[in-house]
Amino acid sequence: MYVRNWMQRNVWPAILCLALLALAGCRHGGQAPATASPLPQAKVSASAAPAPAVPPQPEPLPPGGVKGIYLTGWTAGVKKHFANLVSLVDRTELNAMVIDVKDDGEVAYDADVPLVKKAHASRKMYRIDKLMAVLKAHHIFPIARIACFRDTPLAEARPDLAVQDAGGHVWHDRSHHAWLNPYQKACWDYNVDLALDAIKHGFKEIQFDYVRFPSEGNLSALHYPGKPPNSKREDQIVAFLKYAREKIKAKGAWFSADVFGLTSLVKDDEGIGQKFVKVVGQLDYLCPMVYPSHYHLGEYGIPNPNKEPYKIIKLSLGDAKKRLQVAPNCKLRPWLQDFSLYGVHYGPNQVKAEIKAARELGIKEFLLWNAGCKYTEAALAKEAPPQIARASAPAPAPAARPAAPATPH
Repeated sequence: MYVRNWMQRNVWPAILCLALLALAGCRHGGQAPATASPLPQAKVSASAAPAPAVPPQPEPLPPGGVKGIYLTGWTAGVKKHFANLVSLVDRTELNAMVIDVKDDGEVAYDADVPLVKKAHASRKMYRIDKLMAVLKAHHIFPIARIACFRDTPLAEARPDLAVQDAGGHVWHDRSHHAWLNPYQKACWDYNVDLALDAIKHGFKEIQFDYVRFPSEGNLSALHYPGKPPNSKREDQIVAFLKYAREKIKAKGAWFSADVFGLTSLVKDDEGIGQKFVKVVGQLDYLCPMVYPSHYHLGEYGIPNPNKEPYKIIKLSLGDAKKRLQVAPNCKLRPWLQDFSLYGVHYGPNQVKAEIKAARELGIKEFLLWNAGCKYTEAALAKEAPPQIARASAPAPAPAARPAAPATPH
């Protein structure tokens, strides 16, 4: 009773005493007692350094590897032509299509990318979701082709992103195309954003073309705003590919790029930034354009390479295979010629000779290029995976205009 009364009479002095004891503890460094739980600190540490996310694995390639044909965006949107090409794939060893998403700056479908709308670049050549549904139904592996830096619509809509002439105007090459400036990161992001949008719609691989600097026209007038002093073109192209690779692989897609066929022979970057030993380290597949018609007379000691498809392909791809040892994770998938040029006719024998040369080097994958998207069925084996449905291909919505041939890349 006495104690209770004493506490009631002296409550404030007791509180003051407790406060003084607490302050005394603070003067010893404010450290928590040894028995205090460390859990709060552990939680903070874990949240500050989460485990890195593991990128999804790309979807498996077709059995035996990719064997594909090229389609312009307009071809993919023309009902009859597209259906015929789907049937060709069904009947033969073919199993893939490389379809334009962006070529010469024209975007083939209504992509959800702000700069596409800014440049009025969408041509709505095909309806992407209907197109992908057809490819999926026929087990056709879809590859999105994006021509990166040759891009007239965006260069003219945004001159600040363009390669310029000495007067600060948009520069045009010999064929009147404008080019994006590889030193501008906004140009990197534009092409990568298109790639990511294509993946979102179902493309399993992104293939970059025109991953280079201009090579024709008045090159002495070229001006690249934002170019760092003493920078090398080859380093800029590799930096772009590395940046794109990280974004594309994070979405679980394969990554490939087209290069000139002579890239495997020369030691430098040919003045366009495509240095073989640097480029291959960023890719899953290198796609050299080893078209016999594109080699100079006398190249590799062959008087007219265009007339000797087997010899020129065997020698050129042989060089590429040797040099690819610097990047064991990158494989070769060549572009082969299925078109006639410079008075030399290409039919079944010539296309077969190209495929044979590649296979003798252990390269089973290939892509056929024809700007008009007309391919030589007699050159292809009559093989097709049994799971492929043989029904007639439904077609996407008709395009606004007929297919327009594209120039060889």
